[in-house]
Amino acid sequence: MTSGLTAEVIGQLRARTVEFRKSAIYKQIVEPRDQVLARFQPIFSPNHVSELSADEFKSFLLFENNRHWTGLHRQGTRMCLDMPKLRRGLSTLLSEDLSLAKRLDEVIKDVYGMGKNIASAILLVVHPDKYGVWNNRSEAQMKQLGMWPTFERGDSFGARYVKVNAVLREVSNALEMDLWSLDALWWFLDQSGPRRRRSRLRVPL
Repeated sequence: MTSGLTAEVIGQLRARTVEFRKSAIYKQIVEPRDQVLARFQPIFSPNHVSELSADEFKSFLLFENNRHWTGLHRQGTRMCLDMPKLRRGLSTLLSEDLSLAKRLDEVIKDVYGMGKNIASAILLVVHPDKYGVWNNRSEAQMKQLGMWPTFERGDSFGARYVKVNAVLREVSNALEMDLWSLDALWWFLDQSGPRRRRSRLRVPL
């Protein structure tokens, strides 16, 4: 385990998971998972991404379609201004022959508007068993739980994501929860935060 991922933290998360599975967030985000994956995995497949249209890409960014993330659409127009560059960037991001850190560093550098939230969301959709989502919500919850990894000076964005993803996968395994559902769990914990603070739990969620 990581230094922050203690048995106590896992126990707290397991207790919260019981509530999570009964929540509206679970119904809204987790239950449509297979439908969303079936729709967008072919769009981001190596055989199709070289022909990806602006409309297809923008459709993924809409919450009504991805059923998971709000706000991604704000970057859609600028990212699609140069579709050849976007297609090349996505091809690099999804090339499993390259190191993960290198892929992320290149796509963030080359595609204007691409950030950690969109890049990691795409990785999750294409490989839901390998990659978790790093966004402001997951980062905040991981820091509150004391499981945020330590970065070395000079770590690139890609190197930092590799460390974040290792923790996400560790939590996923400990909770026996897939990475899509784990990302929804962060949302649930964030939304139910005020009530948790009033309950004075020892480990803040």
